Amino acid sequence: MTTIREATAADGPSLIAFLGETPVRAGTEFVLDRGPDFGALLRLRGLSRTFIALQEHRVVGAVTALWHEGMDGDAGLRLGEIVDLRVTPELRGTRLASRLLERAAATLAQAGADWVLCLIGDRNREAVRLVSGRAGFPALRELSRYASVHFPVWRAPQGRPRAPFTVRPATSGDAPALAALSCATVVGRRFAPPTLFPWPDPDGTHHAWIAEDKRGRPIGGLVVWDPLSVRRIRVRRYSSADQMLRVLMWLGSLLGVAGPLPQPGDTLRLWASRWLGAVDHPSQVTDALVRAAMRAAATADQHVLQINLEVRDPLLPMMPGFPRSSYWSTLYGCPLRDDVPNPVESSICHADLALV
Repeated sequence: MTTIREATAADGPSLIAFLGETPVRAGTEFVLDRGPDFGALLRLRGLSRTFIALQEHRVVGAVTALWHEGMDGDAGLRLGEIVDLRVTPELRGTRLASRLLERAAATLAQAGADWVLCLIGDRNREAVRLVSGRAGFPALRELSRYASVHFPVWRAPQGRPRAPFTVRPATSGDAPALAALSCATVVGRRFAPPTLFPWPDPDGTHHAWIAEDKRGRPIGGLVVWDPLSVRRIRVRRYSSADQMLRVLMWLGSLLGVAGPLPQPGDTLRLWASRWLGAVDHPSQVTDALVRAAMRAAATADQHVLQINLEVRDPLLPMMPGFPRSSYWSTLYGCPLRDDVPNPVESSICHADLALV
C-alpha cells in the first residue's frame, strides 16, 4: 500500500537519496544531488511544502508545491509552481503521480496562489500528459518555451576587434546599472519576480559582466549563477549528440584549449545564466558577453556555460557559433481563480531556468 504525507526535516536524507536514484531524461540522462540540504534550493525561490509517497518505509514518489511573488505588468501576483515531481520507475503509469499532483494543487490553493505553473522539458512526454487535464490535475496550457544552450567551456578568444563598446566584470557599484538594464529587457514579461537576481551577491555564487559604449553608458549585461552549493548534476548517460561533444572537448584538452567533460557518474560543473540582455549593438554585445563568461568559466574549471532564453528572445539567434547542446522546455500554467486574467497568446512569460 502506498501512503502520501508531508515531508519533514527528518525526511531530507531520504529525499536526497531518492532524487539521486531517480534520473531525469533530457537526451543526456542525469540525476540531481541536493545534499546536504534538500530544501536549500527551494528556499532560494520562495516558500514550499514537499510531499512524499511511501511503501512501508521506502520513498517511491515526491512532489513540491512552491509559491512566491511575481509581477503581471504593474500588478503583483502570487505564483504557485509544481517542482521536484518524481515517481519510481515501477510505479509510473499508476495513479501515484496524479495523487501527488492533487496534493500539490490543493496546497497551492490554500497558500492563495493566483496561478499554478509547471516547467517541463519537451522530451518529458509523461509529465506533459499529467498536466493535460486527464489525470485529475487542472488542465494547464502552454504559455512560453525556453532554450537552454549548453556551451562546453573552452578558452574562447576575444570577440570582434574595434567593437564600439567594452566588456568588463561587474562590480558592486554596477548594481543600479544592472537593475536598470534587466528591467528594460524583461519589462512586459509575465511572472517576472520583483527582483531578478541579487547583485552585489553576498554569497559569491553569482558572476556578472557589463558592456559599456564609448561614453561609458551601460548597454548590456550577463549574470550567471554557480549552483554547486545547493544542487549538483550527476551525469548517468550521455546522449549520442552530447557524446560527440565529449569527443570534441577531449581533443581540445589535448591541444590545451579546453577541458574534458565529466565521466558518467561524475558531477557536471556549470554556470547558468540568470539574465542576459542588450539594448544596443545586440549581436556584438551578446557575442562579447558570452565570450567573457566563457573565459572566466574556463579559469574557474567549469565544464559548461548554460545560457537560458525564451525562444522568442531576439538574442537567441545571436549566440556565438561555439559547439553546443540545446535543450528545450515549456512553461505550462493556468489561473487558480476565476477572477485572475489569462495571458494573451502572444505574451512572453519569465521563468528562471537556472534555479530549476
